[in-house]
Amino acid sequence: MVSENEDFSGALPSAKEPSYADLVDEILTVDSPPPATEHAAQPPARKKKFKPKGLFLGSRRDTGEPIDIKSMVLARHAAMLGSTGSGKTVMAKALIEEAALAKIPSLIIDPQGDLARLALGIEPEELEKEGGDVTRAKKLMEMCEVRIWTPLRSKGLPLCIDPFRAPPSDLDAEEAITAWDMVAAGFTSLAGYDVEKAQGKVVKPFLYEILVEGTKHGLNVGDFQALARVVREPYQEFTRHLYPECFFEVEEGEEKPDAPTWDEVMIEHRLTDFEERLPKTTRNDLARRLSAYSSGVNQLLFSNGVPIDIDSFVEPAVPGKIPLNIVYLNTIQDEAQKQYFVQELSRELYDWMLTQQPADGELKLLFFMDEVAPYLPPHPRNPPAKDLIKLIFKQARKYGVACVLATQNVSDVDYKILAQANTTFIGRFTQPQDVEKVRHLLKESGGDQDLVAQLPTLGPGQFQMVAPDVDPAPVPIQCRWLYTDHGAPLNEDQVEGIISDEIRAWAKTRSSGNTKNRGAGAAHAASRGSAWNRGGLDDEWATGEAESIIDKARIKAVGGMTAAAHGIVDDSAFETRLMGGFAVLKDGRDPLYTMQATANVASVLALAWTMVALMFAWRDGDLDWWWLFVSVGLSATTCLVIALEMLLSHDAELLRKLSRFAKTSQLLIVAWLWGLLYWSFNGLGLYGAEPLLEIVVVWVTLFLVIDGWNRFKLGKIRWNGGNALSKLKGITAVLTDTQLTEMQSNSKQI
Repeated sequence: MVSENEDFSGALPSAKEPSYADLVDEILTVDSPPPATEHAAQPPARKKKFKPKGLFLGSRRDTGEPIDIKSMVLARHAAMLGSTGSGKTVMAKALIEEAALAKIPSLIIDPQGDLARLALGIEPEELEKEGGDVTRAKKLMEMCEVRIWTPLRSKGLPLCIDPFRAPPSDLDAEEAITAWDMVAAGFTSLAGYDVEKAQGKVVKPFLYEILVEGTKHGLNVGDFQALARVVREPYQEFTRHLYPECFFEVEEGEEKPDAPTWDEVMIEHRLTDFEERLPKTTRNDLARRLSAYSSGVNQLLFSNGVPIDIDSFVEPAVPGKIPLNIVYLNTIQDEAQKQYFVQELSRELYDWMLTQQPADGELKLLFFMDEVAPYLPPHPRNPPAKDLIKLIFKQARKYGVACVLATQNVSDVDYKILAQANTTFIGRFTQPQDVEKVRHLLKESGGDQDLVAQLPTLGPGQFQMVAPDVDPAPVPIQCRWLYTDHGAPLNEDQVEGIISDEIRAWAKTRSSGNTKNRGAGAAHAASRGSAWNRGGLDDEWATGEAESIIDKARIKAVGGMTAAAHGIVDDSAFETRLMGGFAVLKDGRDPLYTMQATANVASVLALAWTMVALMFAWRDGDLDWWWLFVSVGLSATTCLVIALEMLLSHDAELLRKLSRFAKTSQLLIVAWLWGLLYWSFNGLGLYGAEPLLEIVVVWVTLFLVIDGWNRFKLGKIRWNGGNALSKLKGITAVLTDTQLTEMQSNSKQI
């Protein structure tokens, strides 16, 4: 010890040996920092707290920068993809939380109960520990109004279906037809018929006409028992309703008027032959299935709770709150009922969208579907809700509805629907088939396929955000910590404890409103048919003389003469289309159609052949250039229309517009063919095309004559004044059974 002290003293010779008091004082004394100089290092600046301006989803994994996107990015829809454990549900919840903070109401379809925990807050200490924003979390819980809807149960807010809720009255004809078709498809599926199979394809149009015509004429089809009665005996029910005086009891000596025959009823009220369209045995079976839903446990789906109403979903119970609606599907055990419920919910959403004004840079609703595989499977499977969800995806942006889909089974979802999402969050996938499916999806949407190699290496909460509206390149994102609780799915008893008495009282005040008046307006709109196809029939409709729904609004499986033979009577039963023969070839059951198609193919060949001949004549100086120009123009137009008809075979609306153009052009082409034939007789060499041209001219002219003859022979010209030429162009046919029989035999006669 002594030597140690000596060494220490030697190291500091000028120092005074310190006392214990001096040592303690030196230890406890904090040295003051030296005064700052011009070159002294400054202490690091305190990091400024990030304040999101849009949707704050997390941070970049490469740079740590926060990811803050505009809410309107979601207007072009989004998809969440990731296997179990990837953090897909957390990413979805973060998006929903941010939408609520942006004052966007949500409608969430929750099949498993994973998203119901959005109603539970998180402990501030836990959030702060994970670097979360406690202030924003508190704001979210203060402004959010979480409602958990439970079909068939009263544990949460009971929610039921009103399948008789008719489309809104202020739809135009095309929208009304589509909306009523959805209603009919819903009842068809509910009755256990697959709308993609033969029997379902017959039942749906039958129900469509019963519902629309019944609603339009005031016949009661507003409950299952009433609808079943009309389905079982449509002649009797319509006749009793339209001619009640014929069924009243009369006093002795008074004469009761005779009830009209069904043929007379059909002609006067422009109804279809219901019993001919669906055999009695099928009608009885359909009626039995429908009436079963008016009793027992089945009726709970339609009577227990608040009917689905999107207006109720977007309106707060407490002023100033942002509604967050979670439809908890765990309470529906039957898979068919679950499919039907999602279908009806989607139908209500679609109807609601049509009543909204087009959105002007704002989102009115976030529609989120978790685990969509059962509802959007790949082709050829087509469950009831699939077409509706596709339709919503197609039109939602216009009305300010953002759609977000989530799935852990990419292989089990129709990639064409996922490809419509402009923003895709892709999490971890390890199965080769899923990785390959993601690669195919990115190829379809034009995304970077190289990122798929990273997918197996991603951790929980790590995603590749493919969002061209945010960044041309994929964005590596680490999801932020949630502002709400995350854990195991809630059971029904836990849900019951979450719903406040205030929200329950509000839910009891909601009702479906008056749907009968609304339905009548929509039925009249559907009966009027398409506006561009209707022409000037608004005045006729006011006097009850417009064409019926059978003429304008039927969902057709066949067309032309074949359609007429099945009782489907519209313009396609009469028109001979010079252009579009290739499309006609698809229906080879009618010999006249096959003959017409063959003539159309020959017409294209004749036009092409003569065009080449005219090119040689122009080269040799025997023809002015403008004749060649006319030939090239007509030939190109014909080929273009035929090609478009083939390419647009899936779009009925565009095909109808294209048909109108073809009808106005065919007379010009026929005149040109006759001109070429006359020209060939007067010295123009057509390099051997003359025999083919003669055949084509004769056949095409014959078809035009048949067209006109059928219109006059089978039709009744209605004359209400106006321009004679326009009236002749719009001649329509009202067929009796005898005339239909005559028309059915036309093909064989020719």
